[in-house]
Amino acid sequence: MPSPNYIICLAHFCELHGPSTIVCTQVTTPQHKSDFLLPTTSKLQTCASCKLLLPDDSVNLESSNESVSYVTAQYPSCQSRYSSLSKLVMKTLSVETTADSSKPVFFGDNVNGYCINRMFKISDINARGGERKYSLMVVSDDEKELLLHWETVSLFLNELISLIQEQVSIVVEEKRPATNSKSNGTSGNMFDNERYLRRSLVKPKSLIELTNDNKLFVKLHLWAIEVLKHIQ
Repeated sequence: MPSPNYIICLAHFCELHGPSTIVCTQVTTPQHKSDFLLPTTSKLQTCASCKLLLPDDSVNLESSNESVSYVTAQYPSCQSRYSSLSKLVMKTLSVETTADSSKPVFFGDNVNGYCINRMFKISDINARGGERKYSLMVVSDDEKELLLHWETVSLFLNELISLIQEQVSIVVEEKRPATNSKSNGTSGNMFDNERYLRRSLVKPKSLIELTNDNKLFVKLHLWAIEVLKHIQ
């Protein structure tokens, strides 16, 4: 029986482009690795919020040993996988919801695959509503195998999301202007007015900027490898 095909994906609801795939990691063999790599000319014309920013302006990240290769890119090179993942991303950011956002959600079908995902939000004064919406997804073509790993996948999702949110919170606090409402009763109002004006101008931002971490997507690649090692 063939092993399940897995994709680990970070998706974003872009204010300019709607539901978008930022980065996805797939597993293959060294012999078939080239089929999963995107050509250097494949960069999408997109905004900073949707763009995958890798060191040296690379398009792919790849880690291999004798038996397995892990490839990270903005989207799958296989057209059918790309189409299926796009539909799942659309659902996870526009349709599938849960009353408790701290818990993962499962959905899918035998055509586009099955998905355990968890949506999360991070603060950004330049975004509508002062926050941006993302989703971490573990996708498989095997419903039973994916559900068997529910606890493991949930743990990994929760840990990474907590780390991202913590990094963003630190950056937000560092940029917060020092105001003393006691000494200047108008300072708070001035800051509120400035925040309102800045929100009125939608400014796309990468997670790299929001977390102040230039190696964030490299870390996501390594994190995805650990998830795949635990569920395969």
